[in-house]
Amino acid sequence: MSTRTGRDRDRAPDRSRDRAELIAAIEDAVRDNGGRGQLLHQAIAERFGLNPTDLKCVDLARTEPRLTAGRLAEITGLSTSATTAVLDRMERAGFIERVRDPADRRRVVVVSTGRREQELNTAFGPLKDAMTAVLESYDDEQLALIAGFVRRLNDLLRDLTAQPDDKPLTTPPEAR
Repeated sequence: MSTRTGRDRDRAPDRSRDRAELIAAIEDAVRDNGGRGQLLHQAIAERFGLNPTDLKCVDLARTEPRLTAGRLAEITGLSTSATTAVLDRMERAGFIERVRDPADRRRVVVVSTGRREQELNTAFGPLKDAMTAVLESYDDEQLALIAGFVRRLNDLLRDLTAQPDDKPLTTPPEAR
């Protein structure tokens, strides 16, 4: 037995259309955010004599424990020669150094030098401050929802990036 009135049934298609429009608007906004983020990273990378891929690899060197060239190539999908070129640029710019792994002297680990942290913080400072100001306008429940959405989106992007080059990108089942 339905408790919906005629008026509720009449509104159902509007809600569905409104939901579809909202989802489309979010998809457009996320796409726009990604593009604008790439442009910002390009501008910041150029300040350091790097390119955006190099700058993202600087992040990985700062956060990924016991990062090797092979692991960096795996994460980024870059070829080994391209990974070596990225590491060379990062090293010349003073962001990383390659050191022998004390546990396995045959292995070389990429580590952040930390010498350019303040410069990076200064370069990204305006973005961090603006983002904090926007986030402060939300209550805790909304922030939890946003954080969950961004985490799920990042997991999806990580999974899509890790797919082999010879296969078309497919959405992981948990994101469907």
